[in-house]
Amino acid sequence: MKNSINTLLLLLSFFMVSSPEALPLPIEYFAKAAQFNQLRLSPDGLHFAATIPQDNATNLAIINRATMKVIRVYGFGENTHIGRFYWANNERVVYLKAEKKGYSEQLFSSGDIYAANIDGTKRLQLFGYSMTTKIKGKRQNKKKLGLAASGYLVNMLPEDPEHILVRARSFWGDGDKPQKIYKVNIYNRKREVIAKTPLGNMRVKVNASGAPVVAKGYNRDGIVQRYWYKDKQWHKFSADDPLNHYDFVGVNNDASTLYLSSAIQGKTRALFAYDMVTKEITKLFHHPVADIYKNIEEPSTGNIIGVKLMAQGMQYHYFDTKSPYSKLHQKLTDAFAGHDIDIFANSVNDNEIIILARSDINPGDFYLYNREKASADFILASRQWLDPNIMSERKLIEFKSRDQVTIHGYLTKPKSVAPDQGYPLVVYVHGGPYGVQDGWHFNNTAQMFANNGYAVLQVNYRGSGGFGLAFEEIAHQKRSTMIQQDIIDGTRWVMNKEDISDNKVCIMGGSFGGYSAVMSPILEPELFKCAVASAGPYDLVYQRENADYMKVDSVSHKATKVYGSDLQDLKAQSPITHIDKLKAPVLIVHGGRDRRVPPEHAFILKKALDKLNKPYQWLYKDKEGHGFYNEENRKEYYQTSLDFIEANIKAD
Repeated sequence: MKNSINTLLLLLSFFMVSSPEALPLPIEYFAKAAQFNQLRLSPDGLHFAATIPQDNATNLAIINRATMKVIRVYGFGENTHIGRFYWANNERVVYLKAEKKGYSEQLFSSGDIYAANIDGTKRLQLFGYSMTTKIKGKRQNKKKLGLAASGYLVNMLPEDPEHILVRARSFWGDGDKPQKIYKVNIYNRKREVIAKTPLGNMRVKVNASGAPVVAKGYNRDGIVQRYWYKDKQWHKFSADDPLNHYDFVGVNNDASTLYLSSAIQGKTRALFAYDMVTKEITKLFHHPVADIYKNIEEPSTGNIIGVKLMAQGMQYHYFDTKSPYSKLHQKLTDAFAGHDIDIFANSVNDNEIIILARSDINPGDFYLYNREKASADFILASRQWLDPNIMSERKLIEFKSRDQVTIHGYLTKPKSVAPDQGYPLVVYVHGGPYGVQDGWHFNNTAQMFANNGYAVLQVNYRGSGGFGLAFEEIAHQKRSTMIQQDIIDGTRWVMNKEDISDNKVCIMGGSFGGYSAVMSPILEPELFKCAVASAGPYDLVYQRENADYMKVDSVSHKATKVYGSDLQDLKAQSPITHIDKLKAPVLIVHGGRDRRVPPEHAFILKKALDKLNKPYQWLYKDKEGHGFYNEENRKEYYQTSLDFIEANIKAD
């Protein structure tokens, strides 16, 4: 096995860089995308499939396990990506075209779905905007194909290896228009309408055979509506239905159990099981402080047998301790102590399964576990050039806000000995702000700064996800007040630690983090020496009028609820309104193709700083969106940010 692995690594050596011993590491080591995002084993165990980023694209490679040679590569070319993929059966894969959004490396489906045989034959596009097919050298008319729709995978239909379930959204309708759910043949594109959703902004839960069970969505007024699917018809919940108080998590394969979640007394969410026959609701798990991070699902039955909680590392809680999959999962979490593990199996009876093990210092290693031998063989590292032994641990912290609320976060400190004045500090603010949280897993930006001698503070301020509904909702319409106060309070708290500098502090972030990077220094002009503001909305009135999320009625209603609609209040919460109070130099970073936070925000901020003759630096990339994804641009962003912060801290 080891020789086979070495063969694959040699074949794919152009993705890899040998791990150096000297510190700090080159900036590009943190700017580079993972060399492998996903790795899956075919149902018969004869082939691997892996997504491999290369040159601002992500391709899908099919690998013969016996020879460990790449036998086929699928891709779309530069600046396009293959996101999620699935083994439909032993000979055919289904994969989704994807794009990157936001300040993360996460890929989001573009609505294009493809299927292909592993030998390169019978490649078909099943759904998507670019849908065409060639017949005798000519392209068939798109309209005749009846495919003027984006497709979103609902279910792989594990009991039917020739079909998948797809939710289709018309190109020509608005986002609130009802959508059709199709059963699609992955060999010839033939499709059958299974159901039509009553609303456009809706999520449907189905059983293993593809039959809809229940759905929840928002109407054009932003009001939540729930439906049962019975006798091939949607039936709106009655006003007194007890399930009106729950969100739908999933359905097990035979639709005997519906899994639900609900905030207990408006705080953290609990997981429940609803018996579809007896109508009995049973609470499975609840934690008083943290929301459930992820459910642990048994692949053969679809039953949820446990949950993950994210704290200082990953905590596992099992409420089904006797099932074979539960016993296997517990065995592997013990074996990979200190890691978050994900298991990729086609069935609970699979003798061989793929394991992904990640931690705060390890971006991810793939293993092949053999159940008969009870052994796990290392296959691939997602980022071979980053040695976990020289990465910095991410410590869970908590402090009291000025109004005595417990706030959590993470502190990443360099492994080197602190200088006499303590480590200089970078306060790195996450985006959102609502429903998003900084987590324990490996973080490129935090590790890059720690590797260069900086401590990095990340605050899960009120409004963040993961700590209950009340914790999130209390910060609605308080972007410039409560949220910034939590960030500032966390900064002051960590500055009191003996190994952290009490005067060498800069703040940075992307999206809402970019907003905070300007707003916090406005509120506390003497606290921060500099700010790196990326893709931030600095004029909230302009943002309300121009953001992409305001173009769909059901979504805009929610945005209005959390952000507010009073123009005077939005103006008062805008950094641009108070820019005269800003003392810290700013590095302004933005992409010219940003639709979430239009690039005009960067120019508005630039113009205001010019008018007041305030110092700033400019990093603008015409072809980037909401975040930088080109590897060279990411490298430039990291290097420019590092140089900018270092210069301003030393200037004191």
